[in-house]
Amino acid sequence: LCEKPLAVSSEAAMRMIKASADADVQFTMASKFRYVDDVAKAKSLIASGVLGEVVLFENVFTGRVDMTHRWNSNPAIAGGGVLIDNGTHSVDITRYFLGALAEVQAIEGHRIQALPVEDTAKMFVRSTDGVLASVDLSWSVSKELPYFIAVYGSGGTLLVGWRESKYRRSGDSDWTVFGTGYDKVGAFVNQIENFADALRGDAELAVTPEDALASVQVIEAAYRSLSRGVWETIGEYANA
Repeated sequence: LCEKPLAVSSEAAMRMIKASADADVQFTMASKFRYVDDVAKAKSLIASGVLGEVVLFENVFTGRVDMTHRWNSNPAIAGGGVLIDNGTHSVDITRYFLGALAEVQAIEGHRIQALPVEDTAKMFVRSTDGVLASVDLSWSVSKELPYFIAVYGSGGTLLVGWRESKYRRSGDSDWTVFGTGYDKVGAFVNQIENFADALRGDAELAVTPEDALASVQVIEAAYRSLSRGVWETIGEYANA
């Protein structure tokens, strides 16, 4: 059970995955937002067709955090800044909802903290099905939103919030509440239980080695985009 980000390069990630396979042991990446009950409920609701066809997906992880002298802001250790740190969560849940991803563009925001890495960034991602996702990431600003996931479909809107999750279909006057929001402790419990169940052979891993590798490949492509200023194609496992 390896904390995110899994690795700073896809080559390193593949070595880790191969080593676990050679040793015949379970391997997964810790990605707590996958295990939030409301996130799972939201995916089930969307799969039921409550929103119609999904058109846009949004994720926001922003908050003011002093990253001075922290390992997460040391590029030699972390491989980057907020894009790889919080962005790995974003990529994993975007793939969870939208499936395979085709291309990504990343843009750095104005740096507020005196760091050698980006402290604010935005990602645009397009799924292989053509759904467009946008991700806002920052250690230096807070968007002060009540939700961290928004899904917009041809037939309605769904929000997964910090304290409440809800959806509203086109034509409905009121929102339908389906959850109480983000439960950090509950998410960690679900994560450990899934891993323990997988070790016993009673469940499949929620985050497979292929999922973990895909998250690294998407972030790699995002950094290429950040450097080149263009959309970047995403690698093999991210499209699996």
